[in-house]
Amino acid sequence: MRRRWLMVAASVLCLLLVGAVFLRLTGPAEPSAPLGASVVVDGGVARINGVIPLEIDGWLPTRPAPELSGAAQPGTHRVRVLVELTALEPQGVEFVAADYSIEGLGVTVPAVLWSSPTRQAVGQGETILATLVFEIPNKAIALVLEINQNARLSLGVEHHVGR
Repeated sequence: MRRRWLMVAASVLCLLLVGAVFLRLTGPAEPSAPLGASVVVDGGVARINGVIPLEIDGWLPTRPAPELSGAAQPGTHRVRVLVELTALEPQGVEFVAADYSIEGLGVTVPAVLWSSPTRQAVGQGETILATLVFEIPNKAIALVLEINQNARLSLGVEHHVGR
């Protein structure tokens, strides 16, 4: 009898877990600011000024970057994301490249492949222009640049280079 109750309890727990995962995956997406619009971050605002596939313009950093020397993985391509942060508050704003990741439908790119700067802080009234390079799936899917502070900026689908 006790074994039967344990099985029932375990089954109910599994069903609840599966239901929670299903709701998380199929629930409404968190809103993100459209490409070019600003979002509030600690100390200021951030926006994306461009999402450019490296295959299109052949851009490379001015200093050698071993991270970008090899080819992209099959089915992916590299994009350069131009981010602008402006400090509006007295404490200023800080940029830390490790705080940025890309998310989308079935896609998570947790790490920046290359960035300049990797970390920078500025005071009120100053601006940081950062370049982030990610390796993302080469598919026409809507992707979002997520900042650790829960700010979300849309990358749109224009980064797809169609192969």
